[in-house]
Amino acid sequence: MALMQELYSTPASRLDSFVAQWLQPHREWKEEVLDTVRTVEEFLRQEHFQGKHGLDQDVRVLKVVKVGSFGNGTVLRSTREVELVAFLSCFHSFQEAAKHHKDVLRLIWKTMWQSQNLLDLGLEDLRMEQRVPDALVFTIQTRGTAEPITVTIVPAYRALGPSLPNSQPPPEVYVSLIEACGGPGNFCPSFSELQRNFVKHRPTKLKSLLRLVKHWYQQAHHPGSGRPHPQRGRRVQMGHRCSEGLPVPETGLLL
Repeated sequence: MALMQELYSTPASRLDSFVAQWLQPHREWKEEVLDTVRTVEEFLRQEHFQGKHGLDQDVRVLKVVKVGSFGNGTVLRSTREVELVAFLSCFHSFQEAAKHHKDVLRLIWKTMWQSQNLLDLGLEDLRMEQRVPDALVFTIQTRGTAEPITVTIVPAYRALGPSLPNSQPPPEVYVSLIEACGGPGNFCPSFSELQRNFVKHRPTKLKSLLRLVKHWYQQAHHPGSGRPHPQRGRRVQMGHRCSEGLPVPETGLLL
């Protein structure tokens, strides 16, 4: 907890220096992580998944978006988790996304084991994880330093379409969202670009503040218990589904 004590003793005028010295990732390390994750993004964009069980025969990824701290520019130095949202051609509505979500996860899971590029990165521990919504989670290694990176893939319906940055979604999107009657957070990935852009284009001082808040939260609180825990580079999970106690993924958060 020495770093936490260092934070408490830092005057407001030197907080920017504290963030730069302790929290902001080194450029070389960040580029190495992003270069490794780029291989996953290329796999998703180039692969044509063979649909079944009511899906389109040719399932394609329309767009891949980095979300969470790597997407909005507030990543902490110790973070080794990257979350991707994949917008799919086979989802034409929120209802279809909910109905076929697990089928798509199985399709991607099966195809990933056939990708030599991913196997070359040490693909392992590939699993479907129960979240809000469910996701594919796996580990790969960076090319240079062979550091393990945990990657999460969440398939989603592209409800906003090919919208321009900072443009407002049409009201019909929210009408269809309400009519879908999904559970809390289930369709949050469909709006991940709005969440990312809300922070991404903000001033550096705001991003530094978010890094400080996340650092404090990781140092001082374990989600749901109030107990202190060591910094481990995990994302800030600010909420849980009350009915099931499931953590809310970073796609559901602004941080």
